[in-house]
Amino acid sequence: RKQATEYSTSSSDEEFESKPSLTHKAKRALRRRRKLEKETKQLMKQEELKRLHKAQAVQRQLEELEERQRALETFGVKLERELRGESDSGINDETQMLHEWFELVLEKNKLTRYESELLIIAQELELEDHQSRLEQKLREKMAIDSKSK
Repeated sequence: RKQATEYSTSSSDEEFESKPSLTHKAKRALRRRRKLEKETKQLMKQEELKRLHKAQAVQRQLEELEERQRALETFGVKLERELRGESDSGINDETQMLHEWFELVLEKNKLTRYESELLIIAQELELEDHQSRLEQKLREKMAIDSKSK
């Protein structure tokens, strides 16, 4: 009897000790999960800020590009008038004017290609933002308990 009582007491003590260790493990797992979630949110914010800075830089470059294209357009109109003889600029060297006009056309084409590249980058950034928002929605929906789903 005495041995049975000691045995039952020791087994109940073990059960009692194992329960707190489970809660300790659960608390540790919960802390790790929260820490991981916090780190993930920080990384997402950093990525979002990087995309924002890149988008602002692209927007600035597009504005500068637009100004440069307007200046080239104005100069091109003036040069074409001189080539047609509509303007009295005093420059009679037609080959020099043609050379300048072709350089102007090449510069304008280069700026147009660069503008296309910038627009593609802007679209890529927009798609990355959209993907990030969708991933966030998915995480939120996955975090919902299966009972409440």
